Amino acid sequence: MENRLPALYTLGIVGAGQIARMTQQAALKLGITPRLLAENIDDSAALAAPDARFAHPDALSSFAELCDVVTFEHERIDIGLLQALESGGHNIRPGTKTLRCASDKLHQRRMLSMKGYQVPAFAEAKGPDDIIDFAKTHSYPLALKSVRSSTDSQHAVWIVHSEEEALKVMAEHSRVEMMVEQYQEILQELVVIVARRPGGNKRTYPVAQVVNEGGLCRKIQIPADIGPHIAKEARDVSQQIADDLSAVGVISVELFLTAGGLVVNEIAARPHNAGHFTIEGCATSQFENHVRAILDYPLGPTDMIFESATTLNVIGERGCEDPANHIQDALAIEGAHIHLYGKMPAAGSKLGHVTALGQNHEQTDEVAARAEASLLGKRYLKGERN
Repeated sequence: MENRLPALYTLGIVGAGQIARMTQQAALKLGITPRLLAENIDDSAALAAPDARFAHPDALSSFAELCDVVTFEHERIDIGLLQALESGGHNIRPGTKTLRCASDKLHQRRMLSMKGYQVPAFAEAKGPDDIIDFAKTHSYPLALKSVRSSTDSQHAVWIVHSEEEALKVMAEHSRVEMMVEQYQEILQELVVIVARRPGGNKRTYPVAQVVNEGGLCRKIQIPADIGPHIAKEARDVSQQIADDLSAVGVISVELFLTAGGLVVNEIAARPHNAGHFTIEGCATSQFENHVRAILDYPLGPTDMIFESATTLNVIGERGCEDPANHIQDALAIEGAHIHLYGKMPAAGSKLGHVTALGQNHEQTDEVAARAEASLLGKRYLKGERN
């Protein structure tokens, strides 16, 4: 019997991790069944996909032939190949201009600086002399960064406090293309998510505040604890960046609030970890608006439906169990929204997230922390890791 696919089977997603999984779920809600280009059969989204193809992303050409629109859950893609596909008439969204900027952080810094955005002082680091020369002007500590996008499990930023530390990092990661930046004293780390259609129509989500631990995103609070003027500036800057890049879909702008004001840290050309709260916390999730935007459908409202939201990432620890073993305990905590990604437990891996909605951060922090502790098989102690 012929396999008849849905009429709106037009969307292809490159990558099959948790971002693809949640994008897939949002597309299904709209009656669209995406195709996935996965690397492994046990990738998070591939486990739930009816028609996943298993190939390295370099095999993109044949995959693109099957789709009207191709989007991406990560930026680890050959930009030259994407440009060839785009020139050949394929709809690559958010577009190669945006993807190049997101995937090449040195190019990103140069573009933002040229456009007049506030960014840290930076330089390419081809060898030790570049670090030594940069340190003469900006002094230690410095931030060494991988130029290319990396996976969650790969270290991409090293804070060095001396020439000896800097040279050691370069020696240990000699195959990594690096850049060096002036270290920023951060008051708060912020993320703004913008959804933009091909014609320029866009919607912007409330500013999120991110708390990192050990190089991993640990907690997100929304709205960020900043004044209205800073919030407006953050949103305005992010919308302007989306326009400058002619982005299509969701673009996420990470900003540092410093004593000198807002500094643009990084751009992600996809839905962002900091926007997971939008699934339950906003009228339209970032994932649904990403699908709407890349298919040029009307965007949905981005207003919060509660005063406050907290998202905690459920991060694997050494010897931890599968959090699915404790799902019943977590679901018993009222007000907690549980998302598990179906991934094998591993130390440092994002296994899921928990979102709590309420009237204030104190309330939502506690509910999310109780649910997270339950998933990890721990006893919740108030105030611990909040």
